[in-house]
Amino acid sequence: MMNPVELMLKTMPAPMRQRTEAFFRDFEWTWTKAVVFSLVMWLLAIILLAVIPSWWLYFADQKLGWRQTRFWLFKLRDVVAIILFSAPFGGFIMVPYHVQKLRRRLRSESESRPTGGYR
Repeated sequence: MMNPVELMLKTMPAPMRQRTEAFFRDFEWTWTKAVVFSLVMWLLAIILLAVIPSWWLYFADQKLGWRQTRFWLFKLRDVVAIILFSAPFGGFIMVPYHVQKLRRRLRSESESRPTGGYR
């Protein structure tokens, strides 16, 4: 089964795919890039994991009227909030994992000992 990052690359036009693969292959972290990336990811995580699910709960309660008096709509409101929280949370775990695997493949590195270890 193909991971989501490789599936995205397969559906891109060839010139864009080549530029993206070159970026993943040649990119190196510096302290500045890491700090800026971490700040952007932190803001994105706060928005996706806290603000949007909270907005949905307030919207469903106040505008749609999905309160405890309407049992199944109240439960549906909570299920939607769980999905709004869980999908980005899973993405924050799985996307970096698949990007790391893609970088190893593009750099022709072995996955057996990616960090070295005792020899």
